Amino acid sequence: MEPELRASNMVKKNSLNKELIIPWIFVLMWSSGAIFVELGLSYADPFIFLSYRFFFAMVILWIFCLKLKPSFPTNTYQWRLIVFTGLFQQVGYQAFFFLALDYNISPGLLAIILGAQPVTTTILTKAGASRIQWVGLSLGMIGLILVVLNSILVGTISLFGIICCILSLGSITYGTILQKKIKISLPINMAIQYTCSFIVFIIVAPFFGSLAVDWSITFWVSLLWMVLIITVGATMLLYYMISKGNLTNVTSLFYCVPPLTAILDYLIFGNILQLSTFAGLLLIVIGLILINKKGSMT
Repeated sequence: MEPELRASNMVKKNSLNKELIIPWIFVLMWSSGAIFVELGLSYADPFIFLSYRFFFAMVILWIFCLKLKPSFPTNTYQWRLIVFTGLFQQVGYQAFFFLALDYNISPGLLAIILGAQPVTTTILTKAGASRIQWVGLSLGMIGLILVVLNSILVGTISLFGIICCILSLGSITYGTILQKKIKISLPINMAIQYTCSFIVFIIVAPFFGSLAVDWSITFWVSLLWMVLIITVGATMLLYYMISKGNLTNVTSLFYCVPPLTAILDYLIFGNILQLSTFAGLLLIVIGLILINKKGSMT
């Protein structure tokens, strides 16, 4: 019995380590996205950048599928669910995100609106969050506001820009809820979603800027990072966590993205960190502890 008990404890330990490590790897990877998008958009307009991003990600995922030979969706409902998830989670979220920035919405205000995703997800899914979790969600939102406080009033606010922010929030929230319902393997799921995303973006790209790209080394670094680290790697981790965990707990991780992006911005570009950033980060950490506290779900 002793070897069996030792093996059982080892499995539990490995599972616990995975549960602890994966969320923070995801947050670190996802937080780097804004830095590399900023680099890449100096050499290409947003929609053609997104077209190439999803094209290369699509190719990589289909190569995975050829190698792994996962099962395809077996009925119309599964196909429809995957396609609609991709249209909301990838196309809608990304398109309205860039349009909001293009219509003079400051990154800070956009971050606050998108930061409401854990709250909107909890409400829409009727997840039955406990009082402790609601306190955590509230602290996370306050922390997020403190992190982006200095950039909230940068630029002018347009009605269409605000509408795009709300549509971006709605897209990623609803896409996350739909993703929870998908049960097929991640590679085929993501391959189908990215194929749909590429088709949409390459069709609309000529209507939203130039198709010209300056294929500099910096652009290649930006594009490959967004393809490999964000679109393939981080998204696969996100989808894995969505399939295994509670949506409120998973989406609350997005509270960490702005402060970690600010830290990366300081380390890479030397932009000064404000005291409010550290105060906000502390509140976010406390909020996450409360949200993920064992026994906090009703």
